[in-house]
Amino acid sequence: AADAAARIYWMKNTGEVYIDPSDLPKPKAGKQYQFWAIVDGVPVSGGMISAELDGKTVHIQKMKSFGQAQAFAISIEDAGPEKPVPGTVIAMGKM
Repeated sequence: AADAAARIYWMKNTGEVYIDPSDLPKPKAGKQYQFWAIVDGVPVSGGMISAELDGKTVHIQKMKSFGQAQAFAISIEDAGPEKPVPGTVIAMGKM
């Protein structure tokens, strides 16, 4: 998506991943963003992204850690628990 952007902070030495979702457009009602790492060519969920918390914009959110990744992606999903595979990928960045 042309208007979708987020900053990813990946600490390669610890595997920790943080995301700044503040530049993602607000999802439509009933939708939510999910973070993915592409590991050995397979998407692995990094967790659901919270762009707002108690009505305030989230600027940094810790996601699941990855020992290695070739790329990171963000998908738009139905709100609720994590999905096992990405739905509509709206942004992706390769390492």
